[in-house]
Amino acid sequence: MSAALADPITVLGGMPFLDDDFASARLLAGVAAVRHVEGERLGNAERITDAEVSAWLDPARVLLLHRASGPMPAATLTSMRQQMIADILAELAELIPGWAPLVGLPVVFSLLSPSNGAISASSRMWPQQVLLADEAFATHVELREQVVHELSHQWLYLIEELWALQAPGARHATLPSGTAHRTPAEVLGAAHVAAALTRMYRASATAPPGRQARLADYGSGCLELLSRLNNHLTDAGHSVARRLKEAL
Repeated sequence: MSAALADPITVLGGMPFLDDDFASARLLAGVAAVRHVEGERLGNAERITDAEVSAWLDPARVLLLHRASGPMPAATLTSMRQQMIADILAELAELIPGWAPLVGLPVVFSLLSPSNGAISASSRMWPQQVLLADEAFATHVELREQVVHELSHQWLYLIEELWALQAPGARHATLPSGTAHRTPAEVLGAAHVAAALTRMYRASATAPPGRQARLADYGSGCLELLSRLNNHLTDAGHSVARRLKEAL
């Protein structure tokens, strides 16, 4: 990474879901280019010319670049649930217009099966894939929160395709929620989710009782954890952490 690209906050104009000037198109162009180079290295770029690198933003194609340890715990969602998600995405774009390009990211939503107790899931090994458990569809408020939660992760994963946020061999930690064995980058992700949800609830004034206070406590806990992981973040990771501290 060149010195000019050392700071993602400066290059991209902020963080996704937190800053309306966030340069989402610039990030996607960079990600597509990096994926194209990797696809050529692995022999998975046939019929994709340099002028068509945006094809690498297709969720199915990018999976060709990743070797996960096992299959995704995913099943097909019903058309009714797909429509529920589409309605949520449209609502979010109307609620905060700056989010429109973010919720428009090409993403495959699937049923998390088996859920093993989780309500939603995503992974850097499955780019642009969001898994939602049955419980995520219990209420409109719950589904909206889980969609924002997982899309926040997806955009941070995209940033990580261009910038390393943690040092090699970084130690793991336990999130304020009690979830153990999380990397510093995942702690950044947890704080990012708290900040994004806080912004959503401030804009909509529809937070369940006590939810904003719990998000504030969770975000503060993540920031405290990051302060103890200070030596395990890269310069880019520190830049992201500073922006999250401002937001929280």
